Amino acid sequence: MASFHLSIVTPEKIFFEGEVTSLVAPGGAGYLGVLANHAPLLTTLVSGRLTFRPVEGPLQEFNIGPGFLDVTRNRATLLTEKLTPAPVSASR
Repeated sequence: MASFHLSIVTPEKIFFEGEVTSLVAPGGAGYLGVLANHAPLLTTLVSGRLTFRPVEGPLQEFNIGPGFLDVTRNRATLLTEKLTPAPVSASR
């Protein structure tokens, strides 16, 4: 499956940097998905659930605070004020 490079940055550190196959983020106008070869995008993010699937490994889920997402040339950079592990839902 095609992939793209994702960087997730908080004020404290670079939280994640690597290749992923998908990303779903809470955009200012609603949740949005990003796959490889996505059109250029710059958007605000609101507090909510962030999910992404690394090329190798299971789906990752986190709660994030407000921030920004920039997608350009198969690279996505997500800047957020905070990031915490999402609780595992009972439906899993």
